[in-house]
Amino acid sequence: MAGIVSILDSDVGGVACAEASNECLADLHLDRIIAAVIAGHDDGNLTRIFSTPLREVAAVRYRQQVFRDLEADETRLAIEDFADGMRAVRNRLHTAANVWHPLQQQGWLIAAIESYCEAVLLLADQLFCVRPRSSALRKIAQHVTRYAEGETFGCLVAETQSLRERLGDIRYLVHIDGLRVRVESYSERADYSSAVAETFARFTADFGKDYRVNLPEFKDMNHVEEQILVCVSELYPDVFAMLSDFCRRHAEFVEPNIARFEHEIQFYLSYLAFMGRFGETGLTFSYPEVTDEPGNATAEDVFDLALALKTLKEDRSPVPNSFALSGRERIFVVTGPNQGGKTTLARTIGQCAYLASLGCPVPAGSSRLTLPDQIFTHFERQEEVSTLHGKLDDELVRIHDILSRATGSSIIIMNESFSSTTADDALLIGGEVLERIIALNCIAVYVTFIDELSTLDPACVSMVGEVAEHDPTHRTFRFSRRPADGRAYAAALAEKYGLTHELLKRRVAQ
Repeated sequence: MAGIVSILDSDVGGVACAEASNECLADLHLDRIIAAVIAGHDDGNLTRIFSTPLREVAAVRYRQQVFRDLEADETRLAIEDFADGMRAVRNRLHTAANVWHPLQQQGWLIAAIESYCEAVLLLADQLFCVRPRSSALRKIAQHVTRYAEGETFGCLVAETQSLRERLGDIRYLVHIDGLRVRVESYSERADYSSAVAETFARFTADFGKDYRVNLPEFKDMNHVEEQILVCVSELYPDVFAMLSDFCRRHAEFVEPNIARFEHEIQFYLSYLAFMGRFGETGLTFSYPEVTDEPGNATAEDVFDLALALKTLKEDRSPVPNSFALSGRERIFVVTGPNQGGKTTLARTIGQCAYLASLGCPVPAGSSRLTLPDQIFTHFERQEEVSTLHGKLDDELVRIHDILSRATGSSIIIMNESFSSTTADDALLIGGEVLERIIALNCIAVYVTFIDELSTLDPACVSMVGEVAEHDPTHRTFRFSRRPADGRAYAAALAEKYGLTHELLKRRVAQ
């Protein structure tokens, strides 16, 4: 049999990737996105896959090819049929593990093996018909074909069918006399069932009331059913000995690469199903052009996926934005009025980079992104009394840790950092931090209320949150690449403290 075949990574034996930090996932609301994606799909492994970004461009493209294959309905439906079949296998194995009686356990096991054989044969036939283009699905198609045509699987199918036929040929009689039940071998007797049905057929009417009661079905047998089954096994010892031997030899019947494919394909199917929820919103997903060249962060019509998920039931959509770096530019300095979408833009850029590093389509019309080795976030935290540090101390400790671990391939996202201190101190500290980031030559997003930081260095790009032209208190949630002028922020402050022109006129009039 061939070696390990994975549809998540072409280099299965390569260097293991580290999971993203919980702080990063929470700050960027990626934890909410992942929870929504895997809902109804999680087999215990999906969370780990979605929490482990890739570090190689080739690995990202490997996954993108699979996603492109699965966009074709014929290919996706074929694999969904296989996934449904394997889900039935797992359900029957779960039942077998939880029923009490050994003979019933054996019955559920052979049922699971039957479902498994059907799912594998169907997958082999359908993958041969759809001819996938991605190298990952081609490998799987070749492996499944070889396995389905191999001696091991052929013997499993033949033996399962033969045993099922032997079990199906069993006939027995049950005599019920009060509380006494007797089981004996079947002998030819008159069959009165058709005569009884014909006799009572004259009393049926289409408009008659249905007095039948739906009885609940229990997985476990009751004590009477158990004793009947034991008696039947004693009447046909050879058949049940074959069943016992079959179950002993095939307790682990799922081929390792088939099992791996079943788990890994859920990564793709769950994300595609998640994307499908936005089909009628007008929001678009696309495959980012991922590169290992430094300084690439460009996207058109990008939106916050967590916000889009939240507004999905509200018949509205988030406002899309665009951003771009070129040449020596590395840092987006985001300014604008409070509640104007600055944090949302920062999260959007981080989400885009993270989802791209998973090999997934990203929430954007188009994008070109440098594949990060790590995404660091520096968001506001609640002050903890137990640490005996002030809020500013804690922020400085965290940013020092980030800067000591970041590389030129990292992304750093800072949101309203150092806002707990004075404006002069925030300018001084922010300038020092930006200088360190510029020296690292990595991509960064810096959300701030200090406009001066946007002109610190040519590496800084000013992104300004816009307000309505005739009403500076109305946020548009759109961002433009232009110098920060502070007017929008000043207008927001005036509104906050009741110092706008209209409010002052009312006060004077009073």
